[in-house]
Amino acid sequence: MLDTRHLQHLITDEQLQHFNELGYLILEDVLPQDLVRELEVPVDRIHQEYLDEKGPTAQHSNFFYRDFLGRNQLFVDLLDWYKTFPKVWGILGWNIYSYHSHLIVTPPGSPAEVDDVGLLRWHQDSGRLTKDMKIHPPPRMAFKIVYWLSDCSEPGRGNFYIVPGSHLRKTINKPTDGSLPEGAIPVCCKPGDAVFFDGRLWHCRNRNESDITRKGLFIGYAFRWMQAMDYITIPPEIFDRCDPIRQQLLGYAARPGGRFSGQDKDSPLKVWLEEHEVFLE
Repeated sequence: MLDTRHLQHLITDEQLQHFNELGYLILEDVLPQDLVRELEVPVDRIHQEYLDEKGPTAQHSNFFYRDFLGRNQLFVDLLDWYKTFPKVWGILGWNIYSYHSHLIVTPPGSPAEVDDVGLLRWHQDSGRLTKDMKIHPPPRMAFKIVYWLSDCSEPGRGNFYIVPGSHLRKTINKPTDGSLPEGAIPVCCKPGDAVFFDGRLWHCRNRNESDITRKGLFIGYAFRWMQAMDYITIPPEIFDRCDPIRQQLLGYAARPGGRFSGQDKDSPLKVWLEEHEVFLE
């Protein structure tokens, strides 16, 4: 829930410029290590459910699980985390919600994410946006934060790779010899770090050659009038404990047109920000 700590972590001009120009932003030590360990417990439980269902052959497979927020209160608590959420509204404004979430567990030996011909699957998360908008570059509609629960501070640990600045490009040169595109870099982070990345940024996941299991929690934010990518299945006992701002982030509006109008009764985040003299368009 929001409090005065959030006001101490507003996005800086330098951070906003970095994100606008390069399409990503790395924040170190945003989660305390005790919380990282607590978050690992439900992640491991969800992963074990998958292994129990699929059997031993899944032990070295990358595990991708959508719509995880409703599985544990700790996950919902990340929606408005005080060290990251102020930068979310600093990038997108106040008429926002979480349109998508997924967690990833990449065990040792997991192969790289590849396309139909076996090459690294460089992609954008913007789906039909580029084609449907018919303008270049398309506007930023959404982005994700990934919270790292494992040590990905060195390449070869299932890291995802990005091409900085590629969110402003319609396509990138994808080598056919297994090498990386020009300018591609691995995202190397410690447990407790967070990475913001624009949905238009070209990225891929490489293989895990280490003995460390890669674990990350991805939470996507978008304008409230944008269609959700998930069903957003939040149990009533968790939703009812949320304050109005968290309920907004989980997709609630006071009336059918509330996501479009921007009136105060539909926009508790806007009201809170204005009460604390943070004025956004």
